[in-house]
Order: sequence, then C-alpha cells, then structure tokens
Amino acid sequence: MSGKALKEAKEALEGLDADRIVNVYANEFLFEDASSKECITDRKALREYFQQLFALPQVSFSDIRIFEAGSFATIEWIWSGVKRDTGKPYRVKGASVIELREGKISRETIYYDPRPALS
Repeated sequence: MSGKALKEAKEALEGLDADRIVNVYANEFLFEDASSKECITDRKALREYFQQLFALPQVSFSDIRIFEAGSFATIEWIWSGVKRDTGKPYRVKGASVIELREGKISRETIYYDPRPALS
C-alpha cells in the first residue's frame, strides 16, 4: 500500500500536479523544507507550496528513484529549470526522507542545496 503512495508522488512530481501530490499525504502530516526552514501542516499551504514550485520557468523533476523500507522511504530527485532573472538553466539534486502511515505520507523532509537555482 505504501508503494502506491510513493508511485503516486513520483508521477505527480513528474507531471507537476500539485493536487495529485497533496492527495498522497495523510490527513495529519508534516512537510519540512530543510533548506528554507519551512514547515507545513495543512493541505492548503502544501498545495500553494507545490503550485509555486511547479510554476517556475521550465521546471521539471527527473531521475526520481524511490527506496522503500517498511514505514520509511527516501526519494532521490533532480529539480531543474531556468532562472527567471537570467534565463540560465540550473539543476539541483535532492532527496526526500519520508515516513508513511496507513499508506500515506505522514512526514516528509526534503534536503537540497538551493544555490544553483538562486545564484
């Protein structure tokens, strides 16, 4: 059952589908962006987070690999796009550490270095 949620999350990232990715989270969850120190615990804010991310110029997620072990998983991913101010391309490699409960994501912390996208 957890594998289904992770597959849905992967497909939602690849498809830049904010609504679909939000549906993979449990009713009570914690989403942490370690780089920005942002913590999100409600669906509206999570949807807005992903909508803003997916609206970036030429944004995409690729090379997504899932490693699952019972109630925990990690997902490696590449986030790429072009900078708004310069039009220069960037690539950021990152990872998500995920806790699963009843087939849904109950906690996710994402780790990445945002400098290539910002500098």
